[in-house]
Amino acid sequence: MSALSEHVSLMREFLGTGFRRTAVGCAIGLLISAVLGYFMAKAAPEQVATVLDAFQDMVEQAGVIDQAGNISVFAMLRNNWRAMLVSVVDGFVPFAYLPLFSLFSNGILLGIMAGYYQTQGMSMALYLAGILPHGVFELTALVLAISCGVSLCRNMCYMVLGSHLKRPLVELLSDLLRVLLFLIMPLTVAAALIECYVTPLVMGLFM
Repeated sequence: MSALSEHVSLMREFLGTGFRRTAVGCAIGLLISAVLGYFMAKAAPEQVATVLDAFQDMVEQAGVIDQAGNISVFAMLRNNWRAMLVSVVDGFVPFAYLPLFSLFSNGILLGIMAGYYQTQGMSMALYLAGILPHGVFELTALVLAISCGVSLCRNMCYMVLGSHLKRPLVELLSDLLRVLLFLIMPLTVAAALIECYVTPLVMGLFM
């Protein structure tokens, strides 16, 4: 068995443990927060407009969109990889479960955007066209990255408490690194390419 095949096999074994339940829970949390954001947008559209303006400013400052309005693939990748890595590294802080803040904030933002589209009389089909093509990959990567952070945080809690449930940190980090390299990174690459070259074309069909 080659080294690559061995690492992939070890990753699959890890995914079949409690990590899968963690990922499912994070996916459900993302959905719930998106629904919450949707109703927030419907209830307070004026405040939502301010939130979206701030988000747009943040995207521009990150250099993802150039002055001509084009999306940079490399800037998008850099931004996404940084966000995914932060979601994992936040797990080193025990008990705080900081990765969940990223989960809920992203979910609420998705819901807010959907609600805002509706309050502005825009088609939900246009919203979905702007989210789904790349979102299938990007949101999956986000859920996996946050699940890595949650798994790390849980283990840090076990270590602090001296629980028998703790895993050796190096062993767990090796498993999480495999998820980052073999799942999250390819998903973010696919998401960036689709968002730059496919999503605009799909949105054009509904405009």
